[in-house]
Amino acid sequence: MRSPSEASLPLPMVGEGSHVRVVGFSGSQRNARRLAEMGLHPGVILTVLRDTGGSLLVAVGDTRLALSYGMAQAVLVCPLEREIHE
Repeated sequence: MRSPSEASLPLPMVGEGSHVRVVGFSGSQRNARRLAEMGLHPGVILTVLRDTGGSLLVAVGDTRLALSYGMAQAVLVCPLEREIHE
């Protein structure tokens, strides 16, 4: 697996509709633990459904999560190529 610093971006930087893989976390251990409790951990693939500039709505499988901008900023991701064309 990639290290968090290798080609990773904070989640709010990828934009709506992006498919990404979580590669790590920045910030406090408390934030990392809270994100893990919500099911976000390195290797998880998610889709950014909505970015309001103040919060993000993401899909992890059939689950939808709302993240504050600060919490989302701590999630480091690597963009994925879309495999299924709509």
